Amino acid sequence: MIVKTSKVNLIYYSPTGTSKKVLEGIAKGLGIKGVMHIDLTPVEAATKSHSIPAGELAVIATPVYGGRVPVVAAQRFKTVKGNGTPAVLIVVYGNRAIEDALIELRDITTEQGFKAIAAASFVAEHSFSNEATPIAPGRPDAEDLKKAKSFGEQVKAKLEGMTKSIEIKVPGNKPYKERNPSGSRFPETTADTCTLCGACAEVCPTRAITVTDKVETAKEKCTACSACVKACPTGARVWTNEGVKKAATWLHTEYSKRREPEYFL
Repeated sequence: MIVKTSKVNLIYYSPTGTSKKVLEGIAKGLGIKGVMHIDLTPVEAATKSHSIPAGELAVIATPVYGGRVPVVAAQRFKTVKGNGTPAVLIVVYGNRAIEDALIELRDITTEQGFKAIAAASFVAEHSFSNEATPIAPGRPDAEDLKKAKSFGEQVKAKLEGMTKSIEIKVPGNKPYKERNPSGSRFPETTADTCTLCGACAEVCPTRAITVTDKVETAKEKCTACSACVKACPTGARVWTNEGVKKAATWLHTEYSKRREPEYFL
């Protein structure tokens, strides 16, 4: 058996909480009591470092932005070092496609000293989803989390039957697809409904938002993750950018059919 461990490390970049939710479902299936969370979402995570021993298990998750690992996530994964550590890689996407995100995550984690022994893709509500143009609303839902647990059980069975480490193949192309230009996309604040509670600034993974007697967004820092939009208790943070609104309409129209998780074991 390759892994005899009482500890699993859940390592994730999860601005809207969906990647974290998927990992927690997988952890239930793994049945390992010792669970360590390494949340790379807060801006403070960029200055911390972690080293995961070879005898432990890492389950690593990222959202997919335009078919790639988000730039901020890629940077923060480099603060976590493996030591020949077995890893389960998870990408979470908004019901369109994972494209090159999973192979990119494998390459990043391999460079950091991890060995990918399993991988999967899961669907979550898209960052641009809203009431007018819902895109995978409410996901991961109960059925997704049931499948996450089942995947964890399959990973556990694989680990128990392994006699040597064999890294898995994952879909994707190299060189990776070019990133979509971020431009000047950032959510706006509706002053009439904003209570200046600061929830938006608290969840922003890049500290792009400041709250004083008004809310201001540093557009050069915004990654369009929509964490602030999802967290605002009054719905004051909204997308008014025409490009984002057109993208949401396109995704709602073309990618409304439910897609299911895929496993790579």
